[in-house]
Amino acid sequence: YDLNRRFFVYHRYKRPYIILKWAQTADGFIDLDRVPGDPVGPNWITDEVCRILVHKWRSEEAGVMIGTNTVIADNPALNVRYWNGSNPLRIAIDRHGRFVDGLNILDGSTETVVFNCGPVYYSGKIRSFIIRYDDDLRAILSELFNLQIVSVMVEGGRKLLESFIDEGLWDEARVFTGHKKFKSGIKAPALEGAPAVSAMFHGNKLEYFRKDMNDLRK
Repeated sequence: YDLNRRFFVYHRYKRPYIILKWAQTADGFIDLDRVPGDPVGPNWITDEVCRILVHKWRSEEAGVMIGTNTVIADNPALNVRYWNGSNPLRIAIDRHGRFVDGLNILDGSTETVVFNCGPVYYSGKIRSFIIRYDDDLRAILSELFNLQIVSVMVEGGRKLLESFIDEGLWDEARVFTGHKKFKSGIKAPALEGAPAVSAMFHGNKLEYFRKDMNDLRK
């Protein structure tokens, strides 16, 4: 059954299987507060070994998704350069047209989809789709279903992650907790219930959460 979870969710709910992923500090922050002029790039919480594992995870899914603020603040490439595998479809949300030339997500190096609220043209291997403000997360997942994207790992910031959690549109979560403390910043999302698995990975705690899917067995 577990081996086919993605297939069951995709066909039963007409959406991709959603995996939430984030790293949080020992004091519960996902990022530092950002202000205009701060350096672009991630504020790393875990180490390179954990990043290699994340790239392995990316290679196992059909797509990887982030939101606007993460694109602008971190400028990620969202590929699998630390692992030998295929790049997933890069999926980004740009509701207000804030993306600018030079972002890695727009470099055309791999297939990319951007969801926005108006007609925007991106060159290269980038497709754009218009979404509504009302219920746009479900509209995005419906479009990804139509594109035959079976699974998506969501690596966005707190706002995007909490949107999936609040809507109940997730199936699995993988959460790193590192040793660093930020003391202040952006609080990490919270999930109800205990993790299905909790283990140490290269000195960091790694927890796996899974939603109850008994209805899929009916």
